[in-house]
Amino acid sequence: MSFFTPATRPRAGFIAISLAFTYLFFFEYLPPVKRVHIPFDLHGYHDSLFVAAFDSLKHGRIPEWDPSIYCGFSFAGNIQAQLFYPPMWLLFLANARHEQPSYTSLEIFQLLHIWIGFALFFAWLRGRGLRPLACALGAGVYAFGGYACLQLQHLGLICGYAWFPLGFMGIDQAVRTGRWRPLWKTTAASALCFLAGYPPTWFAFAVSLGAYAMCCGFATTPGAAASRLAAGSQFQRTARIVIGTAMAIAMSIAICAVQALPTFESSTEMTHDDRYGVGMKEGAYYLSALVPNYYNFDLGVPVETNPGRDYLYLGAPAIFGSLWIAGAMIFFRRKTREALPILAVGLTGVIFLTNPYGLVLDVIGHSSMLQEICRDWYFLAAVSLAIAALAAYGIDDFLNRPARPAPRWLAAGAVVIVAIWARNEILRWSRSGHFAHGARAIYAPAISLAIFALALFMARGQKGAWRMVMACAILVSVAADYKVFGTSKRFNAAPGPVRPEFTRSHFVEIEPQAYSEIQAHREYRVVTEGGPDPLQMRQAGLLTPQGFDPFIPARYRRLLEGNANFVTDRRFDLDPQRTDLMRLFGVRYVITWDQHPVYTRLIHDPNFRMLGEGNKYYKVFEYLGAVPPFGWENPGPGESAKLVSWTPEQRDFEVGSSAGGVFVFKEEMFAGWQASVDGRSVPIAAWNGAFGSVKVPGGEHRVEFLFRSRGLRVGAWISAAALVATVAMVAVL
Repeated sequence: MSFFTPATRPRAGFIAISLAFTYLFFFEYLPPVKRVHIPFDLHGYHDSLFVAAFDSLKHGRIPEWDPSIYCGFSFAGNIQAQLFYPPMWLLFLANARHEQPSYTSLEIFQLLHIWIGFALFFAWLRGRGLRPLACALGAGVYAFGGYACLQLQHLGLICGYAWFPLGFMGIDQAVRTGRWRPLWKTTAASALCFLAGYPPTWFAFAVSLGAYAMCCGFATTPGAAASRLAAGSQFQRTARIVIGTAMAIAMSIAICAVQALPTFESSTEMTHDDRYGVGMKEGAYYLSALVPNYYNFDLGVPVETNPGRDYLYLGAPAIFGSLWIAGAMIFFRRKTREALPILAVGLTGVIFLTNPYGLVLDVIGHSSMLQEICRDWYFLAAVSLAIAALAAYGIDDFLNRPARPAPRWLAAGAVVIVAIWARNEILRWSRSGHFAHGARAIYAPAISLAIFALALFMARGQKGAWRMVMACAILVSVAADYKVFGTSKRFNAAPGPVRPEFTRSHFVEIEPQAYSEIQAHREYRVVTEGGPDPLQMRQAGLLTPQGFDPFIPARYRRLLEGNANFVTDRRFDLDPQRTDLMRLFGVRYVITWDQHPVYTRLIHDPNFRMLGEGNKYYKVFEYLGAVPPFGWENPGPGESAKLVSWTPEQRDFEVGSSAGGVFVFKEEMFAGWQASVDGRSVPIAAWNGAFGSVKVPGGEHRVEFLFRSRGLRVGAWISAAALVATVAMVAVL
């Protein structure tokens, strides 16, 4: 396959080559080198969900309830856990023989989605008849450009982003063939994007699909002239395509019901905020799209440097290709109708991204659901896709222009220039990783753009083997440019591999004696003040009233108002010396360190004792007046409560009382909790606004609390039916 001739489908060898290239592009993140790791949300948030889901499944339970943070909330309803995302099941299987899954496997999983996005984008553009070199460069902009490299820390976002091209491919193939059958690809892409765990990314994708479909009726799609969907007036063509796309998206939501319904259940319990914002209008924010290190993103630079600035580098192919296609459309009317759907995606993305005149906010402000899933920033994904595709069209049009053959010595000179510049950039990256920033940072991308344009011009005038040589030189120059500015940077890398700091049997920075005692009383909760992140409690199998999750329950937040110090909208501190709070939340242990004010106070407080010798980084204190997170409302003589069995979804107690009374279960009372006394169902009443309680008669009794997500069960039946219906329709259409 020549990189310079159109074709309808790529060779199978492209899969292996692109996978090898992706490995080489991220080699320092992967074994055996493993010089850096992906930090921030992937490590601090997504990994804890991954470990918790794996542990539950390994013990034969579908994780429905998460007791680890916020005094509990729905695990099945936490869409970011990716519990029903099919590729995640493969990751679970890959770790099946391990006691605890490997964080490196999660990083590999993330980087494989970069490769999936690259391969699908290439295939989509090839289906539109573009030359392989143009397709490869456009796919490189999409998969290895600024937006994707910036988002490596966000698992669900990259997983969803990878499937965007498949959705557009399905629409194109439906138009070309005149049948709706290819729209199964759009359905699959939408379902996978949703199940990947970032609803705002899915919403941006769905809006983009709508914009794309609405313009396909007015566009020229290769091979579509004789199709039934392309027949009739422009309005009729558009109506058919839009209806088919809408049906595909609707079917995808039905397939996702197993996740969508539990998520909706959880969203009704959570705190709601206006998350759209006012649009990203500041021009300075986008400077890094043209000048990659205008804001200093070097590894080792403090995270607080350049707050509110992100890495969005488009690269030489995007800049050259976009400028060329803009000129071709404006001055020569070339490619306008063919690229119209892609232009629509880009324009729609810009509107949602910038919210001109407050138009978007005026529309979504009428719906609380839209305010939750429509976020301005996530439409950068749609804009990035449109720029990458338009750049490929521009490069393809440039290569199609007639040109005089350039002398071989000039082509050889261009190859030498490319090699020297790429070598210098890679050496500077590998030796120091430091690049100029501010105004001086303009020189490097300007030189890269000039060299890219020179190499592309020389390639256009070559024939035979020299065309392939020039194509390889172009790809090397682009890969080096993206590599040095997009990997091993402070927004997506931290030095060294991640070493396991804790499991259920050990915690490196806590004395073994103290940690063993905490684990021996896991029914009690732990407060961390200056200690480990509350999310680490999830991986350690411990419980805490704190946390960091967008699904913080509204009732629980109201309970905390006036009792906790909120650092952010979802993270808060608790004062351990508020013994009323310690008893309210069933807290027995406090983890801190010796430079924190809490340590100084607790070391002299007779209500607390330090466990162990205190010779580890984290210090553990036990609250001597602790009560478990369950028991009688007003305990008195002769009343008892014993925990018999404990799983996240089920708690069994043996209780005794001479006169009976109210038994309190200090777990967030989501819809789905059921209670029984001696096997007979009893109603659950609210206690303290957020927790639950049941009335128990006098005598000895067995009290059981069981969580069963109704949305999960109803959704599973809907998903199964929708999947069968989709397969049947694909077979019939």
